[in-house]
Amino acid sequence: TEIQFARTLKEKKGYIIKPVQDDGACLFRAIADQVFGNEDMHSVVRQNCMDYIVKNADFFRAYITEDFDQYVTRKRRQNCHGNHIEMIALSELYNRPIEVYEYSTEPINIVHGMYKTDNEPIRLSYHCGVHYNSIIDPWRPTAGHGLGLPDLEPGRAQESLIHTALRQSEESHIEQAMLDDKLAATDWEATQDELIQQIARESYLQWLCDTNQKSHDSNTTSSATTSDTTSHTDEINASKNLLP
Repeated sequence: TEIQFARTLKEKKGYIIKPVQDDGACLFRAIADQVFGNEDMHSVVRQNCMDYIVKNADFFRAYITEDFDQYVTRKRRQNCHGNHIEMIALSELYNRPIEVYEYSTEPINIVHGMYKTDNEPIRLSYHCGVHYNSIIDPWRPTAGHGLGLPDLEPGRAQESLIHTALRQSEESHIEQAMLDDKLAATDWEATQDELIQQIARESYLQWLCDTNQKSHDSNTTSSATTSDTTSHTDEINASKNLLP
């Protein structure tokens, strides 16, 4: 049956079933092969998938019958099987429909994301109710579709190319972060200059106020002294006038 399934799929559709390791991570391995061109990237696919489910917990919680946090913890284990919920998340995450073939030349299930897309579907074969493999079209390679990594050419997603693309993507993020830090530092320096100028202006105004106050106090003291002297002189003269 397995041989007939593979032969019929190739003859009718031109598709080839590409086996992946059956270690409990077969769904993520098959999708990693479709997205990255390398099933060994399955741990990245799983992590992205579960992070996406956590980020959209309000939506996915309604489809999970067990405790949500326990479900996420269990599904993060590398040997835990994926199911329809993970397919929905991965379809949305990579913006590609997922077609599942089970001993037929037409998909028995098609999982769509929230948005319409022209990206090629992720094609999976389902075997004996327990295992997924990757289905590839040798004439229409799709690795890299919907991924958004720089320099990742669909159909040529060798491991070295993937690592190069990931590194360039990371470097791009680092450069952007450095630019943001520089802009923030420039803004901080500009703010500091404005504060210094403001402090200088306020100090100068305070100095003027203090100087004016001292001048006013000095004038007031001088006037008071003159007034006291004049008053004292008048008293002396008045006393003299009273003498016989």
